[in-house]
Amino acid sequence: MLLPCLAHAEEVTATLRATGTEAVVELTIASGWHVNSHEPHDDFLIPTTLTLTPSTGVTAAAVTYPKPIDRVLAFSEGKPMSLYEGTVKLTAALEGKATSPLRGTLRFQACNDTTCLPPKTIELVAQEQAAAAGFGGANEVADFVARWGWGVTFLWVGVLGLALNLTPCVYPMVSVTVAFFGGRTGEDTSRAVWHALVYVLGICITFSALGAAAALTGSLFGAALQQPVVLGGIALLMVALALSNFGLYQIRMPNALMQWAGQSGEGALGALFMGATMGVVGAPCIGPIVAALLLYVGAQQSAPLGIALFFTLGLGLGLPYVGLALAAGRLRRLPRGGAWLGWMEWLFGFLLLGLALYFATPLLPALVVRITWAVLLATAGVVLGFFGAGGTPFVRLARGAAGAAVVVFGLSGLLVAETESPIAWTPYSDGALSAATAAGRPVLIDFQAAWCLPCREMERTTFRDPQVVRASRDFTTLLADVTEQDAAAEALMQRYTVPGVPTYVLLGPDGHERRRFVGFVPVDDMLEAMRAVADGAERG
Repeated sequence: MLLPCLAHAEEVTATLRATGTEAVVELTIASGWHVNSHEPHDDFLIPTTLTLTPSTGVTAAAVTYPKPIDRVLAFSEGKPMSLYEGTVKLTAALEGKATSPLRGTLRFQACNDTTCLPPKTIELVAQEQAAAAGFGGANEVADFVARWGWGVTFLWVGVLGLALNLTPCVYPMVSVTVAFFGGRTGEDTSRAVWHALVYVLGICITFSALGAAAALTGSLFGAALQQPVVLGGIALLMVALALSNFGLYQIRMPNALMQWAGQSGEGALGALFMGATMGVVGAPCIGPIVAALLLYVGAQQSAPLGIALFFTLGLGLGLPYVGLALAAGRLRRLPRGGAWLGWMEWLFGFLLLGLALYFATPLLPALVVRITWAVLLATAGVVLGFFGAGGTPFVRLARGAAGAAVVVFGLSGLLVAETESPIAWTPYSDGALSAATAAGRPVLIDFQAAWCLPCREMERTTFRDPQVVRASRDFTTLLADVTEQDAAAEALMQRYTVPGVPTYVLLGPDGHERRRFVGFVPVDDMLEAMRAVADGAERG
């Protein structure tokens, strides 16, 4: 979970965010109050001033201040004052790779029409926006844009949209779409293409609304995947969809709605409605795939950018349906039932159950997860390998061999003993930290929680890499478990300005912060940081 640094006064709230290429301070000034602009009309007035202090290796350009408003106040004797009111943003471009949080000092004076409060200086600390749920972060997207430019970025986003057609959220709508366009056997090709394009437009509108919401709210969509209640809700949704695939019940739109869509389907309105519905169905699968994109749009807080990027995402998702519309007349003559279709339903049902278990993993004991994975894989291997689908003898033989292999793979998971982390983590305490500082040892602090998906990924990958394990021996490795989110955990997170988990803080032998990561960290990045801090400790 990622949150920007927040500094608060009763009349003025200030937030500082860093996207990797830009620092943004947003001032929210209470109704009836104002602050002087950066260049007030009189020298004796206190200007609003932002001073940024980036880490080593990062340079900040001059701060760009918003355009002020001129207003005559009751005490200004008819002379207009240069002011900021409402919500305003101060920005500065950043260059270089941050090794510690960006800091800033904001000085301002709040006044209303009759009173001016004493000048106030507040300290701000920001985190680089990073990944939620281990799927990249806003900083990575910003780096991608800086390296490849907007053309390649938009192409990449379109490919991501195309990939969404392979997700379980979208699969059930394929047959609906074929039936929807296949019903128009009497219309010519140009009319079919027109309706297909309007259908795609409906998808794009839904996704554009998501992008605009992310930009206007500073959305931390991916961060929601860090909350236990959200993880549990997603897992239950996946199970519900899977049970539908196994034939326990059918999930369909209300008959009245389907009749309305069918009646209006003869025109563009019906196609637009069906496309918008398609966007809603596909939306739940966005989180795991484009969480970084949502974070980036939320950090930029540009509605046009959010709309453009997510319109492109919707375009990538929708374009294959133009082909479906053109081929619907032929596709609808394909077999609509039979064993092969039931087998496909089962396949996607097992995939959905696997996704449900993935999201529920942080909420369950490790032994329960291992047993459940083994049972799920063995059951899937038996059902998909030896039941349904039919086919030629060769196909049945290949399917049986693949099913048997899945059964063996699933059961083998029970034979692999759960091993402890190869890194010797010590529960965080002030005493352990003081002992490390007294011994002149660098420190790695791991802020994690049991319900954190990227935390589990780090334990399974980066923190089991042999080179990272060897590098950790030069550190005192402290584990800060904030699963309970009690007063002690919140105090510790505030002390280190930790926005969410996972967060990794590397301290030098003097106890001062050297590097910081938020979210999943690849092996190379973690290894580079640990070696840099350890080398600095040796030279010191």
